[in-house]
Amino acid sequence: MKAEELVITLKKNMAKLSKTERRRAIESVREVLRAAMFDDAAGDGYEIERCPRCGSVAVVKKGKSGNGEQRYLCRDCGRTFSGATNRVLGTSKLPRETWMAYAECFVLMLPLRECAERCGVCLKTAYTMRHRLIESLNAYSPEFHVGHGQACELDETYFPESFKGNHTKGSFKLPRKPRRRGKQVHKRGLSREQICVMTGISDSNVTFLEVSGRGIVSRKRAMAALSNRIGAGAAVATDKASVYVDVLRDLKVAKHESYDSKDHSKGTINRINTVHSLLDSFMAHFKGVSTKHLSAYLEWFRWCRTFMATDSRTAEATVARQLANGSCATRTSGMFNVQPPYMDYWVSLAA
Repeated sequence: MKAEELVITLKKNMAKLSKTERRRAIESVREVLRAAMFDDAAGDGYEIERCPRCGSVAVVKKGKSGNGEQRYLCRDCGRTFSGATNRVLGTSKLPRETWMAYAECFVLMLPLRECAERCGVCLKTAYTMRHRLIESLNAYSPEFHVGHGQACELDETYFPESFKGNHTKGSFKLPRKPRRRGKQVHKRGLSREQICVMTGISDSNVTFLEVSGRGIVSRKRAMAALSNRIGAGAAVATDKASVYVDVLRDLKVAKHESYDSKDHSKGTINRINTVHSLLDSFMAHFKGVSTKHLSAYLEWFRWCRTFMATDSRTAEATVARQLANGSCATRTSGMFNVQPPYMDYWVSLAA
């Protein structure tokens, strides 16, 4: 049957249904279409490039399983695996049409409760789907590295520390009084109740965003964030923060230009400031992000900058394709009861 004939037949049969039956039919057809869209986007089978357990490329075929699925042997660790081992879909009981529906929610950056309602899952499942998806897509974001003859801009941005989440079932206790409006911090300015995020953008438009402790960035934390990203001979532009002077000198950059954020007459670091503006707009969708999950949402933002430059349908197909071949090492149990970072600050205040 041709596509045109299928559509005509569907229209005729839909017209014969009652309102209730038509609604049920629409939901069923939508699930079939989502499954077909996922299969088209995912392509044919999995891409076996390396062992999912040890990362070795010394992989050979080793027979097939009872359902006809190809299995492989790693010659380094000696373990066998299939194309679905450690893959998100291989370790999930949810059908692919549910994941395609979630891909639509992911691209639209919808709240978890709305994602759960659209996909027909509970809130807990929607939460685990989001974090498994972010972890699997993270591997596709380009690595940030600026070497000899290349240029970049560096800066920091700050987020108020957040303990957002349900703490009624765990052992965690809020170390301070809860905030009424979410954004205010107890101390004004860039205090240690602000979480620092080191950021950078290269001349090839690749970004990095790394959570880097509390308060104003120190020399040690800046070196930890930049040592594997900035190579000798690079040209770097920053603001007037003194911490960059020694760090970039130790990294042997060819050129370091610093600009005053209040005086634009001698130049600005507009590109990284634009990234900060886009990041603020992205975070506004979620009405606050818990500090313990901040790194995951920063990776989500990086993915969006790389793969969402086109229309939403293309972005959904990209999510489906990467999800079909993506892996997630974190188990579901490891996504819950995660302790907030940098709690030594509150311990020292209580002492």
